[in-house]
Amino acid sequence: MAYRHLVIRNPSRLSTKDEQLLIHQEETIRIPLEDICSITLEDPVITVTSALLSKCTEYQVELIICDRKRIPSGIIQPFNQHSRQKEVLEMQLKLSKPFIKRIWQKIVIRKLENQAHCLELLNKGDEAGKLFSISRSVESGDRSNREAYGAKVYFPTVFGKGFQRREENTRNIALNYGYSIMRSLVARALVRYGFNPCFGVFHDSQTNAFNLADDFMEPLRAFVDVTVAMNVKEDDEWNAEIRKKLFEILNVEAIWNSEKQSITNGVDQMIKSYTTACRQTDASLLLLPELVNINPHTYE
Repeated sequence: MAYRHLVIRNPSRLSTKDEQLLIHQEETIRIPLEDICSITLEDPVITVTSALLSKCTEYQVELIICDRKRIPSGIIQPFNQHSRQKEVLEMQLKLSKPFIKRIWQKIVIRKLENQAHCLELLNKGDEAGKLFSISRSVESGDRSNREAYGAKVYFPTVFGKGFQRREENTRNIALNYGYSIMRSLVARALVRYGFNPCFGVFHDSQTNAFNLADDFMEPLRAFVDVTVAMNVKEDDEWNAEIRKKLFEILNVEAIWNSEKQSITNGVDQMIKSYTTACRQTDASLLLLPELVNINPHTYE
């Protein structure tokens, strides 16, 4: 299973030979394509051969393109490579509203629980208790919008009462960067299992090609939040060290149905479980991550 997430931060030429990625800088680095999940291109002076682009789609390696601020702004993904693409799409379009509402209920509950765990890791136990209480009142489809109610408690507690998500500061840039990484990882897994990411469970924007990815990244946001809260201040300079710390989240250990896995491997299992849940129309089969710490996953 692929496990590497590469970030190219210096001028380079990327090509391929013998089923490997070749990174040409002062020296040439070779990495097997089968080991790579994603390649993020941060530096504007990077060239990529068409042969490598073709191999990336073959090996389901996601290319993430960054803007001038080195924030992810686009992704290149394989197109309809699942062996039963039409079957999965038909299943996706035929899902009943009650089933979709139960899936969204599970997602919101776990999102609120992970936000509470985030507050516990930040030594804010009283407010964490409030979020756990809110999570227990989420109805099917989150009809009473417990998600938004929880956010009013959560964000001021994590980042301070004056915190605004729309402000232009390093902390918000870091949050956006981390969320973009998570979104790309989820989108990659969805495409691997044949889903069309534009058809969401709750998110339903006509201009969003990744509504379903936005649904399933919700329980993952707290992993980004706690990392930013612990490592980034508003007046910090946006730099490579912060970006490195955010990419390390992809190897953080989480609990997936009592099993410890990295975020990278767990996201794949999450979408695989969603496939099973859809086929059996049983929302209880969906596996979602539980935030317990921000330690890297170790393989025994």
